[in-house]
Amino acid sequence: MMMKLLNKFSLVVMLACIMNFSSSQVRDRSTESEEYKKTPQGISSTVSVVMDGPVDPKEYIIGPGDIFAVSIWSAVPLNFQVPVTPEGTVVIATVNEVAISGMTLEEAKKTVLTEIKKKYISGTASFTLFVPRTLSVTLKGAVAEEGKRYVQATQRVDMVVNYHKDTRDDEELNEVIGAQRNIILEHRDGSRQYVDIEKYYATKQNTYNPLVRDGDVIIVPQKAIEQNFVAVYGAVNKQGSYEFADGDSLIGMLAIARGLSKIADSTNIVLTRYDDQSKTITAKVDLKKIRQGLQSDIPLQRGDRILVYEQYLSQKSTIVNVSGEVKFPGTYPITKDSTYLSEIIAQAGGVTEYASLKNSQLFRHTVNSYQIGVERLESGRGGITSDDSAYYYMETDIRINRELVITDFPEVIGKKNLAKDILLRDGDDIHIARKKKTVYVFGQVINPGHVLFSPGKDVNFYIEAAGGITDDAREDIKVIKGATRQWLDPEKTTIEEGDYVWIPKEPYRPFSYYLTVYSQVFGIVATAVSLIILVSR
Repeated sequence: MMMKLLNKFSLVVMLACIMNFSSSQVRDRSTESEEYKKTPQGISSTVSVVMDGPVDPKEYIIGPGDIFAVSIWSAVPLNFQVPVTPEGTVVIATVNEVAISGMTLEEAKKTVLTEIKKKYISGTASFTLFVPRTLSVTLKGAVAEEGKRYVQATQRVDMVVNYHKDTRDDEELNEVIGAQRNIILEHRDGSRQYVDIEKYYATKQNTYNPLVRDGDVIIVPQKAIEQNFVAVYGAVNKQGSYEFADGDSLIGMLAIARGLSKIADSTNIVLTRYDDQSKTITAKVDLKKIRQGLQSDIPLQRGDRILVYEQYLSQKSTIVNVSGEVKFPGTYPITKDSTYLSEIIAQAGGVTEYASLKNSQLFRHTVNSYQIGVERLESGRGGITSDDSAYYYMETDIRINRELVITDFPEVIGKKNLAKDILLRDGDDIHIARKKKTVYVFGQVINPGHVLFSPGKDVNFYIEAAGGITDDAREDIKVIKGATRQWLDPEKTTIEEGDYVWIPKEPYRPFSYYLTVYSQVFGIVATAVSLIILVSR
């Protein structure tokens, strides 16, 4: 009886020592990780493990520094932590020392649990990875800074290659020169494999982006898309040129281009490549048949170009905007080449009692916002004189921003004359003006402002109503039409509601200006008189 108690006591003491040793190891590793953080390249922490999902036991390779949690459910349950020693073993108290370094996690679990079963036949046990180790790898090639990187064993190659410091220059450098495909991963045992980060992002298959191991060397080649590319254009989610890698196929490259867009026509894909004589060869591909297994996938070659067509849509989103004096202003859908002005005004609830059809306008935008700059340059290619250029450019700016469509609103809307109805286009702006019942007089008058409109009255009536002209007024008075903003002479138009009357100012000129003018006039007169005298003699 005494011997049994002594055995149990010694077992408890041994377990206490093991747990104290394990906890000290965790503290030491935590301190070690903090030191790594202080280094420029350190990106490790045992407090917050960086992972992209649960550890795959078939993929994770055990190494010195991993910490495991051991639980044995027997008559006296045991729970403790053990590290993988620098020699690559774990010491399980009362069981054995087991070598597991270099094994996969799956193999290590089976090996250790087999040893535990030899000692604890009736109980159950678990052997679980508790804290993954921090290890060092070497980064070389076309990167901002070659050298050691300290990472966690749960991180993959892309986390090392695409890790940037908090300096913008390094990030931009890696973006310019660092490749994302054909990356070489050399292991300490001499074996090597190729890493394809682009394909990993596209397919999420871990084989293209493996976990790092102790002592790995990662070699990033120079990015050379100009010489080593496959281009993908059209209805894909990210079109452009991508690095070519041996083994690329049509489906794989479309996945790297982030897949087809929702409007892609998977039955209408064109592959273009050069033959040995530098002649282009094109082939139409039906991706739907490849996915159904009716056709085989197409291997790609360096320099191939892939064009994915969009589905043809006969009906596209076409709209017009209605503003002003209608009951329901807003945006209205139209049908291409079949919707008229009168229909849209009817849909907008018709015009209100305050509408001025005479001054209403229909604007059309034939030049989009991206082409305005080019249109301005092209409009100046003609051989116009310097005197006309300023006026021409002003009129051109008005035209390219909103072209006025000549529309007889009183006939179309007021009198329902469908013969003068206007066929609408996508993006048209319809503005139903409000009745002003005034004529605005401004410029060189005593009291500028709105004057009540009186049918049949001429320009003098409105000038007198505004207090008359000032002493600085010029004689070339203009009537500005409310609907078109055209400047007309008063005798060539009838003043209507909403028009403007402009009285310009006589510019101030110094005495020297008049002296110059008079001297030129007198010089011309003197020359003429001299000629007359000579001729008469």
